[in-house]
Amino acid sequence: MDKKKTKRQITAFQETQRAKKYENLSFTIVLVQPEHSGNIGAIARVMENFDFKKLVIFNPIEKVEEILSYETQGFAMHGKDILFNAEIVDVKNQKNHMPEFKQFMKRFDYIIATTAQGKTYSNIRRLAIFPEDLNLPISVKPLKIAILFGKESRGLTNEEISLADILLRIPTSNNYSALNLSHACGIILYGLFKKINILSIGRGVSPVLIADKKDRSILLSMIEKIIEKLKIRTHKKENVFFAFRNIFGRSLMSKKELSLILGLFSKVNSILEDVNLYKRS
Repeated sequence: MDKKKTKRQITAFQETQRAKKYENLSFTIVLVQPEHSGNIGAIARVMENFDFKKLVIFNPIEKVEEILSYETQGFAMHGKDILFNAEIVDVKNQKNHMPEFKQFMKRFDYIIATTAQGKTYSNIRRLAIFPEDLNLPISVKPLKIAILFGKESRGLTNEEISLADILLRIPTSNNYSALNLSHACGIILYGLFKKINILSIGRGVSPVLIADKKDRSILLSMIEKIIEKLKIRTHKKENVFFAFRNIFGRSLMSKKELSLILGLFSKVNSILEDVNLYKRS
């Protein structure tokens, strides 16, 4: 295989990158009346995991000093910057924040709400789809998207949900459907991350490069030579070759794996050549 080409590929490798059609979308996670600082910190952490940077904490029930406390920072881990830069919106009338909430939501072009309910579809306001069924808008202009999560004890209200363009629900067990707020947020952000990014198999500074068709053809050529030297019966030669081709075609083989297998078959080929030379001498 071409070692210089492989080195260039490793240098240029990026495990994830934003898909071009979604590059104008910006996302803001909006926590509506969160009740527990630990969940807020854990959400900041999972946002950092999946490259979501904007966090709004709207009308929190939890005290602001607890939200920014050292303990919450521990939950946030490497997402501390997201926690510290979060916009905290206090509302005078905490029990009825809808006027302020409606005004705040005007910042966004598209609103995605979340719910743990909606299994029975008895409430027309809670007709929810699964995250994998979500079709994100494609825009040539910057598009601001809000993702709403409700309080831990009851989620978003019908009135809050009515402001959304789409409602998401995570499929769960029939026996116990309630998810922890930070867990639910993590699952939905993971689903969105997969949708808006081009993902490649990799391991940071040591990426796994997938063997391409040209690489595999070198291996198949070597196998063909070995089959010929083994003097397999004519009617079986083709089937044996196609068996190897099918197996390698179905497998997700890395360049490193292919290199190791190719080295083995190359050694077998050399031994067979020596054996045939000995027989002829």
